[in-house]
Amino acid sequence: MKMKPNTKHRNFEVSPSPSDCYMRGSPLAGNDGAVPSATMQDLEEAGILLPATLPFKRTQLSERYPKGQARGRHWKHLKQMLQAENYHLYPAEEPNYMNIEAPPSMYPAKKYCDITGFEAPYTDPRTKLHFANTDVFKQIRSLPNESVQQYLALRNAQVVLK
Repeated sequence: MKMKPNTKHRNFEVSPSPSDCYMRGSPLAGNDGAVPSATMQDLEEAGILLPATLPFKRTQLSERYPKGQARGRHWKHLKQMLQAENYHLYPAEEPNYMNIEAPPSMYPAKKYCDITGFEAPYTDPRTKLHFANTDVFKQIRSLPNESVQQYLALRNAQVVLK
């Protein structure tokens, strides 16, 4: 090996010579010093054992997750949770996820147009139908009384018009 001065730190660093780059004295090396391509049998005879999988190589997903195993965390469906918890065995008075009730909402209920289904900021004072814009309002005013009653019946707000 050759020693050459390092001018930055005034230390010496070691650099290998070209003659040191191949394996001298190796059981695989020939007389000329060159290393031939080795087979697995040659490696086993020399006493060099390699692991089946090298830790730096990526494993295939099929090897990491055999068939039937989930790749990651998955969500259970409601029916699966209910079956697992056996809620049908609990007494009816005991609170659980099946019988808890929410308090009434603090926000007002949204109104939807009875004709189009869009959000309806307006209500016709004569027919009590909700509408989204002026075009729908013109249609509502031209509707006969029977169809207005049918729209109100769909919304469960039956009002008898005079």
